[in-house]
Amino acid sequence: MLRTRSSRLRRVVALGIVVVTALVFLIRLVDVQMVSAAALNADAKDKRAVPVSIPSLRGDIVDRNGEVLATTDERYDVQLSPKNTKLNGGTFWRTDTERGVGTVKVTSKQAFAEIGEVTGQKPEEIQKIVDDALKDNEKSDFAYVQRSIDLGQLNKLKELSIPWLTFESHHSRTYPNGAVGGNIIGFSGFEDVPQSGVEVSQNDCLTGTDGSETYERGADGVALPGSVVVEQKAVNGGTVQLTIDRDLQWEAQQAINAQVDKVGAASGYLVVMNVKTGELVAVAEDGSVDPNDVDASDPTKREARSFVAPYEPGSTFKMITAASLIDQGLATPATRNLTPDHLEPEPGVRFGDSFNHGPMQWTLTGILTQSSNVGTATLGNQMSPETRYDYLQKFGIGIRTEAGMPLEDTGMLIPYQDWDRQTAYNTMFGQGLSSTIVQTAGAFQAIANDGVRVPPSIVKSCTDADGKVHELDHGDKVTAVSKDTSDQVMAMLETVVHEGWFTKFIDIPGYRLAGKTGTAEQSDGQGGYRADFVHSFAGVFPADDPQYVAVASIAYPTAGDGGVAAITAFRDVAEATIRTFNIPPSTGEFTPLPTEY
Repeated sequence: MLRTRSSRLRRVVALGIVVVTALVFLIRLVDVQMVSAAALNADAKDKRAVPVSIPSLRGDIVDRNGEVLATTDERYDVQLSPKNTKLNGGTFWRTDTERGVGTVKVTSKQAFAEIGEVTGQKPEEIQKIVDDALKDNEKSDFAYVQRSIDLGQLNKLKELSIPWLTFESHHSRTYPNGAVGGNIIGFSGFEDVPQSGVEVSQNDCLTGTDGSETYERGADGVALPGSVVVEQKAVNGGTVQLTIDRDLQWEAQQAINAQVDKVGAASGYLVVMNVKTGELVAVAEDGSVDPNDVDASDPTKREARSFVAPYEPGSTFKMITAASLIDQGLATPATRNLTPDHLEPEPGVRFGDSFNHGPMQWTLTGILTQSSNVGTATLGNQMSPETRYDYLQKFGIGIRTEAGMPLEDTGMLIPYQDWDRQTAYNTMFGQGLSSTIVQTAGAFQAIANDGVRVPPSIVKSCTDADGKVHELDHGDKVTAVSKDTSDQVMAMLETVVHEGWFTKFIDIPGYRLAGKTGTAEQSDGQGGYRADFVHSFAGVFPADDPQYVAVASIAYPTAGDGGVAAITAFRDVAEATIRTFNIPPSTGEFTPLPTEY
């Protein structure tokens, strides 16, 4: 009886233990599968999930016709896990889709040979990469097989389905046209960080937003099929469109380089601007940087000097004085002035012409044609310094351009209240102030465009990844002078070309031209002037129906005539522009204005 009770008690206790144990497991199961499931899954995922950044592509820079000037070349690094090449005795299974025989066993040695056929390496080379990595660390999980392969090679390697082979993408900035427009486009430095030009000024447009994804991997480090989760899509950068024409830019660079070399000049610039829109269709500089090989270029010629290197323009700015006089009603193209070759109008002030001559009976047109400092200053002195300063600003002098470059100089225009007496006269013939060549082009654009100055532009728009086009704001139009004034000045500038000493150098059969030469001293940085000069020519074509302005500048020639070099560069780029944009020939004959009385 006692034995029966004891036996029953043991069964009850055992049953109780089983029930309690079951309840414990049940509670734990509920906790794992329901209460704590989310947290546990997240924790497990964190331990097996591998985050991967998806780099966005930097946007392209294109010319006015959509021709690519800068783009991003995506390259790929091939990597492997040395330790995993030894798993399963150095073998893995792969589906043989080509022969349709299901799965086949592949050895690491076979895989090395397959990889080498794509990368150009011998199997022994890849084996050595693995051996060296494992020698340093027997648990090594990373080694490079090949750096910077292209997309075609990547796809071939992916088709091999080798589980311990992985890939990482990276981007390289490339410039398909080399030095063509390099001064404007700019370049990138270490890790493709933009350093200059449009690459810097339009960085916000060009830069995309990186994406991210994760994949899960097993204990052997191999990615689990179907485990990739895209958490954020990459958004590529936008496309920046410039106003320049790639082919014309090339021709302009050839033209200015040829003239700089011919006369042994220190530098040369050549720009072409659309009269109606202010768009710069070519901005050429000697020795332009090749963004693909920056180190091969002259460090002093890597920036867009046309925007950041102002110079004293000299006689090209006599046009502004003549236009101001006519617009103020103080002169006409036929206004007479008996002009000596030098003048001392007041104590401590002296200036003269570039050649000796007796008193000449020149009209204002003749003064412009002969490029007389004396005649220009004598007539210009009828205007107050304040009035002349106001006109200079209307023509864009002393005002920073907003064409779209990262740095754009204002040039130098001292407030008229601070002019000494010599400077007050010198500014009338283009000395005592400075401008960039783009500002000089802008002044002539205003005269050619019925007196209305349109701000210069080099960057036209940004088109974002969604296709939305954002036009850049380059500033407001400014009426510099009246249309009647501009018409009269254009006739004077055409007379300058028709009657000038340089006519034979600039002639383009079938096209009427207008323009002005300039030969200017430059500051020596010590309160005086250098002994050599900057020679320039600013012109408009066709003169009867103005379409484009071109300005050429040749600095400090040592082996030839800088003036002829500048004029020749102008003519060459004018002919190239006429061909590029199919500009029709001029109509009608031009009758020169009187230059003497």
